[in-house]
Amino acid sequence: MKKENFNKIMVDKSLLAEKRNYFLGTVILHDISQNIGVRDQKVYYAAFKNGARTKVHYHEGGQILMVTEGKGILVLYKKVQTTGKNVKIKQDAKSLLKTGDMVYIPKNTLHWHGALGRNFAHVAFNGFTEKGKEAKTIWYDSNFKSHAVKIS
Repeated sequence: MKKENFNKIMVDKSLLAEKRNYFLGTVILHDISQNIGVRDQKVYYAAFKNGARTKVHYHEGGQILMVTEGKGILVLYKKVQTTGKNVKIKQDAKSLLKTGDMVYIPKNTLHWHGALGRNFAHVAFNGFTEKGKEAKTIWYDSNFKSHAVKIS
């Protein structure tokens, strides 16, 4: 195997700067697929420190999370009503995650995930669209209970 197919997980400062507004608390991000030259799938490493988490979001392709460290949580929502960028939401399911767990989040499922306690890390495998294109992630500001406002 060629040396360029190998990479070490480190803080990806440019990725973190680009996505900083989509997280609450201290997060470490690493774009695995970009750093080892994979073009047909999107794979990220994310580490959440001291209770950090994502904002509410969904992916236009499915997502698999493989927990590599600590304890975390995944919360799924249903959209109750949408008016422009404003969405009324209702919690649909909540799952506690620990090292070794794997979970599939279907495409277009509104959710958030993050640390319970000190540290939590996972590898995220983001599906592509049916046309083989990288699926977008749609982000929201939210109170995590009843409403969300689309930010990207």
